[in-house]
Amino acid sequence: MDKEDDTILGYIKYEGGLVSDGYLDARKSGETLLGIDEVLRYFIYQENPQIQGFEFEIPVRIRKGSWITTFPENPEKWAAGAFTLWMAGKYAGSALEEIAKNDFKNVSLKEVFKKAFIGAISVIKVAKHFGSISKKKFDKIEFDENNELIKIINDDGEELWIPPEMLELYSNCPQSIFNKMTKLIEEERELVVGLHDENVIIEEKITVKNKYIFTKPDEEDEIILPELKHGEYIEIQGHVTRGNEKANTIGFLYSDHIITCYPQIGNIKENKNNLFNNCLLKGYVNREDKNGKLIEKRPRIAFVEIINLDKPGKSLFD
Repeated sequence: MDKEDDTILGYIKYEGGLVSDGYLDARKSGETLLGIDEVLRYFIYQENPQIQGFEFEIPVRIRKGSWITTFPENPEKWAAGAFTLWMAGKYAGSALEEIAKNDFKNVSLKEVFKKAFIGAISVIKVAKHFGSISKKKFDKIEFDENNELIKIINDDGEELWIPPEMLELYSNCPQSIFNKMTKLIEEERELVVGLHDENVIIEEKITVKNKYIFTKPDEEDEIILPELKHGEYIEIQGHVTRGNEKANTIGFLYSDHIITCYPQIGNIKENKNNLFNNCLLKGYVNREDKNGKLIEKRPRIAFVEIINLDKPGKSLFD
């Protein structure tokens, strides 16, 4: 990349013969930008759920040889105004400054966007390794001595070492998250997601050869697992796929679906040894939305107990 890119934090671009003049038609451009917006917001909110609702604009720069959206090295310069207005709308009164100080003392907009790009790049890398973005059960895993990295092995016996939190992020990622971005990929139009990190470029590319991994049909508008009725007590066997300390939830693979589960009382840390194990989950089905209406097509479960059916293993939280 050229000297102008020295001020770029991250980028999402299409390159190849079909965009050599730097153009996409208006309809494709609109859907692609919407997809980019959805992807970045998703990964931002996974790391920083407290800033959901924060609005920001995507700066787009078109140049010959590629169609590229870039994000500046100092996002505070173009996003701080919107961030301040959002905070003012969220927190009102004389305590605004103190509340904001406490809630956002560790938040740097640059770090927020940097982690979002790292998340997206990591999920793409793991999905390419497995040949799927929907794999939720991991039988062959191994932690290093310090529990800082985890080894995952694909069906071809190839090994990949990644931070445990990246496997968690991958296992929790919606199957259709990259749909709008990858639909454009063709023989001469490839997608690249990249990050400038300490003078090093980290990037992952999706080509027509692995497009199928990320371009999935949207889930049909139907009730998921209709046999799980709201409010009923259940005992089901499945596989714990992830744990999210911030949201205090786990992912539970049951009947080919990932169900979000949360402890009725306490914290998921109490169940840390159940991660990546087959378990018996006991709890109550919840199909209410945030407003208390019974309209959720995908159930959640408030669990009261999880019994490990396998030999307890290491955890992301050790």
